[in-house]
Amino acid sequence: MSAALKVVGLLLFAFALLIAAALTYSTAHGYMGWWFWSSRSVAIDGSGHGYIHINRQHSAVIVTRTDSRPRQSYLVALSGRKWIIPCGEWQAPRFPAFPIGDVNPPCSIFINGADLPTADNPKVDTLKTGPRSLEFETVQGRRVSASW
Repeated sequence: MSAALKVVGLLLFAFALLIAAALTYSTAHGYMGWWFWSSRSVAIDGSGHGYIHINRQHSAVIVTRTDSRPRQSYLVALSGRKWIIPCGEWQAPRFPAFPIGDVNPPCSIFINGADLPTADNPKVDTLKTGPRSLEFETVQGRRVSASW
């Protein structure tokens, strides 16, 4: 029995080591980007309902609203030409950090869930960004603001 447990433990350790090596390789070669939770919140019409994740380069944020069911996330680019994409049915997890790979990202202009009946899409022309803040309006008339 003890030998079997040692073998299982060794296999689990080898599997964890393989996963760690794959994540390290993907991150180092730019195939995967990491998003980190910010302690600041998101305000919907002035009331706090949401959370923010910022990418490692601070060039984009994922804003997640918790005032709607289902929750909604938006990907906002902060560097270069500013833009915003609704993430459709996908919501950013409430983890302190999570990776997003470059193949089939959850928020994209091709599959963004803008046609979902529950979608409260952003009005792209209302996006305003500051050094550590952003604000935009949605088609349902909500004002979403975030700072970090």
